[in-house]
Amino acid sequence: MKKLSAFLFICALISSPLIRAQDTPQELCPQPPFIRGLRVYAGNDETNLPVMFKADSSAQTNSLALPTFVTIRFDVAEEMPPRLAIRFHHCDKNWQIDTDYFVRDDFFTYTRLLLYEQATAGIDGYRWRFTNSFPSLDHPFVRFLYSGNWIFDVTDESSAGTIYASGRFVVVEQGVSAGLEVRNDYWTPWNMPFDQVHRLRLSVRVPNPGPIFPDYIRSVDFYKNFDLYNNYRVDSYDRQDNTFVEGIGMDRKTFTYENIPAGNGYRLFDLRRTAMYPARQLVRKFEGADFTRFRFGTDRSAYFGAAVTEPLRSFDADYLCTQFELETPFIEDADVFVAGIFNNWDPQPEDRMTYDEEIGHYVLHRWLLRGAYDYQYVVGRYDEDLGYVADADWLRLEGNGWGANNLYWAVIYYDDDQFGGVNRAVGFTFFVTGR
Repeated sequence: MKKLSAFLFICALISSPLIRAQDTPQELCPQPPFIRGLRVYAGNDETNLPVMFKADSSAQTNSLALPTFVTIRFDVAEEMPPRLAIRFHHCDKNWQIDTDYFVRDDFFTYTRLLLYEQATAGIDGYRWRFTNSFPSLDHPFVRFLYSGNWIFDVTDESSAGTIYASGRFVVVEQGVSAGLEVRNDYWTPWNMPFDQVHRLRLSVRVPNPGPIFPDYIRSVDFYKNFDLYNNYRVDSYDRQDNTFVEGIGMDRKTFTYENIPAGNGYRLFDLRRTAMYPARQLVRKFEGADFTRFRFGTDRSAYFGAAVTEPLRSFDADYLCTQFELETPFIEDADVFVAGIFNNWDPQPEDRMTYDEEIGHYVLHRWLLRGAYDYQYVVGRYDEDLGYVADADWLRLEGNGWGANNLYWAVIYYDDDQFGGVNRAVGFTFFVTGR
């Protein structure tokens, strides 16, 4: 009887509309970009946040072991290593590139010395990998003279206007001491399960006497996990109902942000098992299609929104044509997107899922380097003018609850008046919820 059941199960899989023998990975997955698998992280661990410690700043108040360099990694499929360059840009706290000549010193923020390693023979999807650290002995002229927000562009060596890929990271000083506290709270205007929210409270102490003036610490940005494209700001001059600043004019301040939805833990797609997910074949999740988690319990994220991938010298470090599949009724008022570290948690038009009426599932195909990825489904409409998913709803398909583990981190900005004004990051701390 067990053998008969197994036989019927296999027959059902073969006859399923999800298994289309004529479809190949090259037909289903779009052509990958020239720069693929772009990652940026601090130190040598790809599960680190892209936050590095400015090495030449005072470490007297240092209570966090942050790396002192940032690593940029990407792959290309060219026969020979491409002639590329990387340009770094210091930004204000709104991620707008500084135009002041002194702040954006091109001598220290540009390199054409890109060092590549060749992939193992037989690997699909790329021929060369770039994994370089900045600053480092290999790149002694690249220096981040100011703390704060930084953007880098990977460009053509002979044409700086040709940008193939970009990324973000943060350079912080340890000029102040800070402690972050996250509390569970209810927001009564919302109904279950939306009413479970977090209240973030950051305490900042400025050394006195010292080179930092307390009045110039005016704003704090809170980030959640690895999403650098959505922040929660508390500013001394804002008049928002859910943000508060206490201690203005004093060397001890508190910045509070209320009513942040707790969310749910990320889903996990683990592609590392080669027997289950062989190369050169379309990869479908072994457990089957995903379902909505709106009324389900919370899950615990594996990597707080990051990923772990196979190392360069692995014989299995291929790019796989991966299928994301969500079983849910058609949503008429919005689109469904897939978000993860592979798109910087900032879904674009190519991350929009297609609804298959025949099977009643949303489906998306994309190339992923073999590894394990946190991801979620996002509901919203892509705004071409804004360049992102407007009114993104992260709870409609994923649910919300205090039990989810999230990594909240805070960047403390200092409005320095030198060179006409520059936003430095003089403090950093974090807190993990749901533990």
